[in-house]
Amino acid sequence: MHRRVELTPVGERLAADLSQSFMQIARSVAQARGETRERLRLSVEPAFAARWLLPRLPRFVASEPQIDVEVDSTEIMRELGSETDMAIRYIEGPRRSPQRSAMLLEEVAMFPVLAPSLLRPGQSLRTPEDLLQYPLLHEDEDRSWQAWFRAAGMPGISIPRRMRFNDVALVLQAAANGHGIALGDDLLAGDDLKAGRLIKPFQVTAPCGTYWLLGGSSRSRARRVFRDWLAEQLAH
Repeated sequence: MHRRVELTPVGERLAADLSQSFMQIARSVAQARGETRERLRLSVEPAFAARWLLPRLPRFVASEPQIDVEVDSTEIMRELGSETDMAIRYIEGPRRSPQRSAMLLEEVAMFPVLAPSLLRPGQSLRTPEDLLQYPLLHEDEDRSWQAWFRAAGMPGISIPRRMRFNDVALVLQAAANGHGIALGDDLLAGDDLKAGRLIKPFQVTAPCGTYWLLGGSSRSRARRVFRDWLAEQLAH
């Protein structure tokens, strides 16, 4: 059993001083060995962080052992320079840059995705209208689904059954679990589509937004290396 030790204010200051001392010693040892460590702070839109970046990030960390990566998964726009080094943000709607120096990562279009197990025996999805036999999963109200049905030639469709989540990562996970049909894109649903956990019944797509990299123009080696790695991964 571990006994919790309560520190006095003096003890807390001593612990903090010791922590700083150990960090300084570690830096001094690294410098003596000729190692130059860099810290890279990333502020990343949550769905992108969970469904695209997280599965790939270990490869970057393994290839760049001298870069310490910190990921802040948040919708809040952190201040570049003081709160974060780089940010990845999703902008809904027509293509528009959030900052003059922002780098466009990807334009995405949405389409229905579902788990193969959701289809009832002997039943297939032959037309977009067949989707209405199943619960449609939402991140917003009907806006995104209405946009897709318009692209499929069915404007003003009435959606009878729905299930709503506050994050697209949850929507796609619910779809993979067989709870209904979601709208995904090649970035956030790509790994599940390749693995067969999700299928894409129709080729119709509807443009929905863009992903941008902020802070990528810095001369910092860590930022430059991550920017180039990110572009390479997205090109695959």
